[in-house]
Amino acid sequence: HSTALHMEQSMMSYYTSHKLERCIRPELAEQLVVHRFAPGDVICELGQPLDHLSFFVEGCAKVFVPGSNTRQLLLCFYQPLQLLGDLELFEQTPHAVTTVVALHECICLSLLRSVVLEQLASDPLFLQQLNASMSQKLSSVIRKSALNMLQPLEKRVASYMLATATPNERQQLVFSGNLTHTADALGTSFRHLHRTLQALCKQGVMEKHATSYVILQREELERRAADICLFA
Repeated sequence: HSTALHMEQSMMSYYTSHKLERCIRPELAEQLVVHRFAPGDVICELGQPLDHLSFFVEGCAKVFVPGSNTRQLLLCFYQPLQLLGDLELFEQTPHAVTTVVALHECICLSLLRSVVLEQLASDPLFLQQLNASMSQKLSSVIRKSALNMLQPLEKRVASYMLATATPNERQQLVFSGNLTHTADALGTSFRHLHRTLQALCKQGVMEKHATSYVILQREELERRAADICLFA
């Protein structure tokens, strides 16, 4: 009972702080379900059925399309507030069109697709938010595809590291991503990526540890990542 009460309080806290009453009527809020994801958890997977619409209210997640031989096409990163399942909502048999993986601890508030279609599909406020979400995603993908792949690798690496690094006990950002996956996501070779990271270390921007890179000069890395935004 105490766990259920805590979950309800948590859900209402996110509902209020993100002003979800703009698209989800208060009488429907009690049907929202809180889902928590640990780093590395799959939030949704390409081709898998989707039976709910989710509001991404906490954390950071990577959005990509997996290819053959573990390669990935990176699309963007999600931070609050994002909708998951909006692109697939009105399909007859909805299946996820991307894979979304939690990078940090993530929280989603989910509403059954049947509830959305029956009680919100004709609600002007909800449809306005839905259209805004889909429009943002489309323009974001177009902009990133055109801009990011034309930028030097160093800029893309800087942006990717800032998006995926996590703070250590000294509040320094630490990047510990798989370099092979990172190279695939950035559309480059492992060798080119490794050379770029080595150069950043020689310049004192970061420091190589056993299996990670500690960012020593965050402001400098942010400066080098200028004009590159991987967040939706």
